[in-house]
Amino acid sequence: MPTRLPSHNVPLLLIADVLCYINNNASSNIEDLRRFTSKSEAYIRSCLAVCKMLNIIDDNDDANPIVNELGKTPNEELKLNVMRRFIQEYEPFIAFIQYHLNDSTLEESARKVYVLYKFEGKDHIFLKDLFISWGTATSIFAINGNSIDLEEKIKTYLSGTNTLNINLDDDMAIRLYIGNTLSTDIFSTLSSAEIEELVASYKKYKTDPRGAIECAGRAFEDFLRRTFRDVDVSRKNGIGQVINALYNYKNASGVLDNKIHNKQASIGSAIGDIRNMAGHGLEARTFERWNLTSHSAQLYIELVLSTVRSIYIYIQDSSLAF
Repeated sequence: MPTRLPSHNVPLLLIADVLCYINNNASSNIEDLRRFTSKSEAYIRSCLAVCKMLNIIDDNDDANPIVNELGKTPNEELKLNVMRRFIQEYEPFIAFIQYHLNDSTLEESARKVYVLYKFEGKDHIFLKDLFISWGTATSIFAINGNSIDLEEKIKTYLSGTNTLNINLDDDMAIRLYIGNTLSTDIFSTLSSAEIEELVASYKKYKTDPRGAIECAGRAFEDFLRRTFRDVDVSRKNGIGQVINALYNYKNASGVLDNKIHNKQASIGSAIGDIRNMAGHGLEARTFERWNLTSHSAQLYIELVLSTVRSIYIYIQDSSLAF
């Protein structure tokens, strides 16, 4: 669905003030908000438009529970911290950074994101300026000449992920790492739910390997069901059954029409088996439970990402990549 850009690039602190009023007064009346902020109606409508873009308020004007953290009289630091929580989860913003880190100019990055995510209104230059204002205001990055300079903490985390020595407490770094591993084009096709499951898996793998594996497994199964909507897998339970249905699919004429390669089917089945090791209780024959380590959970997530990338490339042009 296309996203219409706001008419004005409004400051994040103003947006936080608008949210504060809405959350504490259960009202998004334009005139009340205009009087509260002493800003024009156009500015207020732009604030509300950004809130809708970032999924801070829904179509019923109900605010996300995170907004409660603002309280009634937040200082500037708290306002920006809350806004950053939403901005760093916004997939087009992540894609903009990824394109630039992969050698596109800021303007080229904005143009690609503008088209890829079907933005409407204004133009890609406005989108570039909007994203730059968000990134600099929240200290996610600074602008150095015509380039983005990521926050030092994010750069540190990202440098660690290159060798799987990851310490990914930072939500933003996790999203950038997932996007870099998959490629920006593939990352942009994932649903928000799939991305959130993958982010959660990285956050959990050190302290809750079992939970991390379950999160990554759910993301993989959701990816399969969404990607192959033309195959009816509504009665299939779990990754293993979905994978088998995709590999053994027959078209309307009864001719075998494999949706995935046999090697991908084997890897997918293994992903399903490992997920079952995490999600199920005692083994039926031995009455023992699998002990799962953080190292295994970390490698499982990497395997899921590699397989998602492999299947995506395969269905695009039948290329074999892993």
